[in-house]
Amino acid sequence: STQDTKYGPRPSDWSDLPISDFAFEVSERMGSNEKLPVLSCTKHAGLVDSLKYFGKQIYSEDIANYKIVRCNQFAYATNHIEEGSIGLLTDLEAGLVSPMYTVFGVSEKANPAFLYLLFKTEMYRHIFASNTSASVDRRGSLRWHQFSQIRVALPSLPEQRKIVATFQILDNEIQLLETQLAALKQQKKGLMQKLLSGQVRVPLPDGGTNQ
Repeated sequence: STQDTKYGPRPSDWSDLPISDFAFEVSERMGSNEKLPVLSCTKHAGLVDSLKYFGKQIYSEDIANYKIVRCNQFAYATNHIEEGSIGLLTDLEAGLVSPMYTVFGVSEKANPAFLYLLFKTEMYRHIFASNTSASVDRRGSLRWHQFSQIRVALPSLPEQRKIVATFQILDNEIQLLETQLAALKQQKKGLMQKLLSGQVRVPLPDGGTNQ
């Protein structure tokens, strides 16, 4: 059975909760004690090493006030989340983000990987955009107070994990197919070189070749 929520019908055994019910804002600052990479949040790749991704320094020289985001915590660009700029840190123990970012962690009620999949959907991009438009902040940002009131339909933790595992299988399959496609393209390139230069002849219908 299903139940109606603000964002459409959901299974009746899923909990309809505000983000504040399972997440909390984090405001840990770097100070001068840690040497951590500076991260940027991108629309498609999530959190990335800023220097490696952009090939140059686009952040401030003074990073003492930058926020620390730790593994399995989220960070989003407060002024650009409506574009899908939200990320989950999974490949580093910790990194730094601009003070203009919002950082938050989640409790044991939610699987971070499940939430990341959810927050990167087109539906939630529109939800973030509509909440940003309704924000009283004239700069069009979506700060934690308002972000945390957005509601999310959560299945049980075991179901969250199964959903994540399903997408991981799909991602692995896509990666395998992309590797095969790259190999086929390379094979085609080599074959074109040989056929178009006459190094390899194409058999004619009668079994011969053009001389």
